[in-house]
Amino acid sequence: MEFGSNRAIKLLVCVIKVIEHVFEQRIREKVKIDTIQFRLMPGKGTTDAIFTVLQMQEKYGGKGKKFYFAFVDLEKAFDRVPSEVTRWALRKTGVDEGW
Repeated sequence: MEFGSNRAIKLLVCVIKVIEHVFEQRIREKVKIDTIQFRLMPGKGTTDAIFTVLQMQEKYGGKGKKFYFAFVDLEKAFDRVPSEVTRWALRKTGVDEGW
């Protein structure tokens, strides 16, 4: 195994992270992200979402009401969308790729 062969892969990962950050900033300028979207808000994570769901479940369960909820993994959903479609949708909403 050649140790030098991993350098290009590591650099590619860094470049992709920079591009993702640029896109995230441009999307945040155009799209209002609601505070209930835990993972997308600074300081909020999965634990906060689980705590909120448990509180709501207790509240509705105590009143004998049904309570429905769903967790959606948008990252996996977007991984299945062709990149051309993602670029088209970004352009359609006014997010410029810039390159």
